[in-house]
Amino acid sequence: MLPAVFITLARVILGGLLIFSGVIKFFGLRQFAIIVASYGVLPRQLVKPLAYGQPVIETIIGLWLLSDYELRWAALAGLAVFVVATFFVLAALIKKKKMENCGCYGTLIKVPLTWRKFFENLVWIALAALLTWSAWA
Repeated sequence: MLPAVFITLARVILGGLLIFSGVIKFFGLRQFAIIVASYGVLPRQLVKPLAYGQPVIETIIGLWLLSDYELRWAALAGLAVFVVATFFVLAALIKKKKMENCGCYGTLIKVPLTWRKFFENLVWIALAALLTWSAWA
């Protein structure tokens, strides 16, 4: 079991990150859907509903983490979001796609798709995994 201060800090960091990345995506949903489509991972008919739903899901999970309600499930949901996002990044990097914006923070904050972004995501996965492990321990 990890110290309570670590658990609180991890909840606040991950929850805040998910809320921020979710809310900022609302300011350009159509363009965000174009970015999601450019990854080439989803069937065309799923791109728009999933791209429009992602900001909602991220925001809800972020708020859930901050609330500390049912932390086991909130942490697991957060971990799942980070794993899926990292899968998209990795798939595009393996395909050697050139993207000026990974869409990680919507269209307002442009973050290039690079291996650096992939390794940054691995840090978020590790933190979410530690939080999940601690919540289930």
